[in-house]
Amino acid sequence: MLFRKNGIKGSRAIKHSNMNIRKLLVLILILSVFVHANEGPVGAKAVVSNKNILSGNIVKLHIRATGKMATFSPVKTIDGVKVLSQDERITNMHVYNNGVLQKECTIFTLTFAPQKDMTIPSYEVHIDGRVYQTKPIKLKMKDFTASNRKKSNIFSLKLKSDKKSVSLGEAFLATVTLSLQHKFIIAKKLQYHRPKFEGFFVEQLGKGKSYDKGDYQITELKYILTPHSEGNFTLGPAYAKIGLQDGSKKGLAHVVIERKIFEKASNTLSLEVLPQTEKSDLVGAFTLDIKIDTQKVSAGKPVKLSIKLEGEGDLTHFDFPDYTLDDVTIYSDPAKIDIKVLNGKIHSSYRKEFVFIAEENFSIPEQIFSMYDPKSGALKELKIDRIDIEVNQSNAVAVTTKTSKPSMTMAGKVIKLKEKLTAMFMQWWMPVLSFILGGILFYLLRYLLKQKQKSDSESEALKILVPYISKDPEVEEMVRKLYARINGDASIQIDKKKLKKMIEDLR
Repeated sequence: MLFRKNGIKGSRAIKHSNMNIRKLLVLILILSVFVHANEGPVGAKAVVSNKNILSGNIVKLHIRATGKMATFSPVKTIDGVKVLSQDERITNMHVYNNGVLQKECTIFTLTFAPQKDMTIPSYEVHIDGRVYQTKPIKLKMKDFTASNRKKSNIFSLKLKSDKKSVSLGEAFLATVTLSLQHKFIIAKKLQYHRPKFEGFFVEQLGKGKSYDKGDYQITELKYILTPHSEGNFTLGPAYAKIGLQDGSKKGLAHVVIERKIFEKASNTLSLEVLPQTEKSDLVGAFTLDIKIDTQKVSAGKPVKLSIKLEGEGDLTHFDFPDYTLDDVTIYSDPAKIDIKVLNGKIHSSYRKEFVFIAEENFSIPEQIFSMYDPKSGALKELKIDRIDIEVNQSNAVAVTTKTSKPSMTMAGKVIKLKEKLTAMFMQWWMPVLSFILGGILFYLLRYLLKQKQKSDSESEALKILVPYISKDPEVEEMVRKLYARINGDASIQIDKKKLKKMIEDLR
């Protein structure tokens, strides 16, 4: 009986203990939920302002990451579409507000311009040591109706190219066209970003061309592109941001109303760069013309060689090799390169001049350049033949002096006198002479240093004057004098004031 009573009491105690444990677990769970609820949601979400867009409209993808620390990976393309810009900013820095922890929110914004229906993929975001995934987003391009076409055409950009495929090194023309309806007034300065031309050397032609066409003001920006690697490339897009106000809608006192920011992107272009069938120095169709002002010249007088390359193609990155000849002084001016568009084709010219000065006959060696013509696919040769220059020598005057042979007696006396003077010199005059020679050597070094500086100055002046020798006889005469001075003719006098003025006038 006692055993039974004790057993009932023990059973009740166990049930009571289990109930307390369950209450404790429930309390812990509630506290955990409460704590996590106070901390706020942790995770990542991707959003766009509009899922139905028109071609050319800018789309901004915002990836919102909530947590103490978020890390994003760089994104270059979204479903094959180039990302135009990336921006990361932090809002709501974590602070305790009434005992509740407000966590920071990091927003990663990607700007792009889709041209067709596409799907924004899922992205990974590292938040507080864990990886979170965003959900994919589908974008659909709207059809152009009369209403939205009118709005879209207020301001637009278009990218076009004169070629769809080129050979490696072959130049072509890309044009960005900006169109703006006349009735709209610019309220905020245009922010223009040129297309991305990765894989190409780029040269912009001038500052652009503007003209009126119908109801629009058109601005054309032309770029010369030269591929430096082969493969398939996507050009563009260009994009711009501008503030506009409708000039046809005015309130009282002619105050303009309805201001709006427009953000537009151009289309993109696909281009194939084919490998050259033959390696070459030049790509295009060029002609070579050379002129030598004389092949017979007096010693120390300059000879000028003019080189001109011109034709269809890009010569921006061509560099004519310098000449190097023994015992010949050679000067050259910087190359002059001009590029223009004729009948929709790129034409360029390259001009360079060399000046040769020598005392003896010399030869200007031949130069050969290979040229690949993309139209014919043929490899051609441009050649500068060897040029022989005849230098007329000045007559040297020989001067001889007749002397008599001294007698043996006189020679003996001279030897004895020499020995006596040597002994006296060694005893008394050697220290004095050493001091005098030291002073002479010091002043001699100073003189040589000044002469070197003077020579360097004259050499610099010669470099400046040489390109103008054919345009002014006085310049040519000054060049001849400078050359003679540099080569050791101390009898030549240079009018320093005249030389200084001559250089200042040419600069």
